[in-house]
Amino acid sequence: MKKSSLLVYLLVLLILVGCSTMSEEKAEKLIVEEYSNHLGKATIISTVEKDNEYYIEWENEEDKYSGTSKVSFDGEITMIEAEIE
Repeated sequence: MKKSSLLVYLLVLLILVGCSTMSEEKAEKLIVEEYSNHLGKATIISTVEKDNEYYIEWENEEDKYSGTSKVSFDGEITMIEAEIE
């Protein structure tokens, strides 16, 4: 009986840990950190959640750099579009 209770507890724990998702605030923070530099700080223009990922439009006015990036549930950043004026 104890073994089955322990097994159920461990399975629930694994499911809860494995299903963690990226919050919108954390995704935006990752983008700001990624695209800020010594010339200026990146700012968020918009954020859209789609298919458990965040599509974030951002800009860094000081260095004339802007774009759209995707942040996956595990924190991986993928550049979708970028523009330098």
